Parts: sequence; structure tokens; C-alpha cells
Amino acid sequence: MVTDILRGLIVAAVASTGAVISIPALAGDGSLKDNNAEMTYPLVTVSGLDVTRNAYESYSGIFYAFNRDLNRDGFVLRLLGTYGKYDYNDLLGGEHDAKYWQGDAMLGYQWVRGGVDIAVYLGADYQHHKIKPDDPFNELRGSEAGFKIAGDITTNDENTSPYYLQLAGSYSTAFETYYGLGRVGYKFGRVAAGPEAWLLGDVTGDAQRLGAFLSFDVPLNKSMYGTLAISSGYQFGDDDNYGGRNFDNGVYGTLEFRIAFGE
Repeated sequence: MVTDILRGLIVAAVASTGAVISIPALAGDGSLKDNNAEMTYPLVTVSGLDVTRNAYESYSGIFYAFNRDLNRDGFVLRLLGTYGKYDYNDLLGGEHDAKYWQGDAMLGYQWVRGGVDIAVYLGADYQHHKIKPDDPFNELRGSEAGFKIAGDITTNDENTSPYYLQLAGSYSTAFETYYGLGRVGYKFGRVAAGPEAWLLGDVTGDAQRLGAFLSFDVPLNKSMYGTLAISSGYQFGDDDNYGGRNFDNGVYGTLEFRIAFGE
């Protein structure tokens, strides 16, 4: 379990940097404006999958700009839902299977400043964990609602440097759930690649990840643009974690696809 000091630093970093997912810069080189300089993008959808040892998680969501252009400053609505499964052994060696649902509704504001996008989101989070057979000693069970904050700093298409940077994170009071992500990459045209590091945790434990990512543009048509991102590496979990959702040691992999809808 991370210390209270480390958790406080994570929360402070999230609050100061600003969303779980970077919105305007969909690709490593943020090619939305390159695709059509006259087009605006009011809506982005995102779908993804995260797989680790004894656990997987899928998610989907939407981001909507009230000014109908995610390439400009303004307020953004975020709706995100998650479904996952995991299994674990309790202290007595009993086997448990668990599944969970999570959903958040958040209102945020983003600033587009030259080659960098900064976003901050505030809202409500709801989680439900169902365990079979029931484990009364597991703190991660039942339903809980809480306050959530998320933030992101990401380079965008106006960044003339060949380097790509993303710093992102979130914290929810529901089961004290948090995550942090840092990526540093190099851009090869419409492709970005480089190392990444994660921090993950909740009331039952925590994990750290080291790996690499690759993202590239996927042109769809004149009014739709996509980005596919993949990553993989090794997760270092709690050795004494009993009941955590995905905190075992082992290889992890992620896949995410985003689509920007223009008008």
C-alpha cells in the first residue's frame, strides 16, 4: 500500500495539471487540424481494453465540447463507463471471482496553449463490486459513490518539437481509487512511440507499471478521424494484496481506439 503522503502528492499533481484522456490531440502528432483545417470536432468517443494477470477491464466513453470545437478553449462534458473482472485468493487460500461496474459523469475545462493541451475535470463517480463467493473481509465490495477529479497535460498538433509528452491521472473517493500515467515519446510523422509508467491503486492495494506505447492515426473519412494506441510492459503489484482488482505481478497490455467526429 502506498503511503498517505504519496497519495496526497498524486492528488495534488492531478489537481494542478489538469483529464484521464487527452481530448484534442488524438494522435501522437495531433492530426485533427492536419486532416481538415476548416473542420471542427465537437465529439470524441473512446473505447479501450486493459489486461493483466488474473484481470481485465474494458471501458467506453464520450467527450463533448459545449463550444463544439475540441481544438479550442472551453467546457467539456465527459461520460465514462467501465466493466471488469478479476479473481484472487483470500488469506485462507479460498478462491474468489469478482466483477465490477464503474461510471463517472464529469464537467471540465480545457486550455489550448500553443503546443500543449491542459484539461481539468470534476464530477461524480460510482462503483459496484460483486464477489463470488462473498468475502466479508474484502474492503472492495458492494457499492460506493464519490467525488472524482481528473487531469491531463498533452502535447498537440501545434507542437513543432518531435517529442511527445502526456501526464495524466485521476482520483476518486469511491474506494480511494486512483491512477497516474506518464508517457514520453518521439514522433515519426503520424506515429508516436516511447516508454510509459503507471501508478494504480485503491483501498486494497497498489501497483506500478513500466512499459512502452505506440500510437498512430487511422483516417476514416472526411469528417471522422481516429487514433489507435497500444502499450505493454510489466506490472509490479502488492505481494500481500488480497482482494485487489488487478494488482498481481505480471505482464500487462492495453488497447485504445478514439474517434473524432467533425462537422
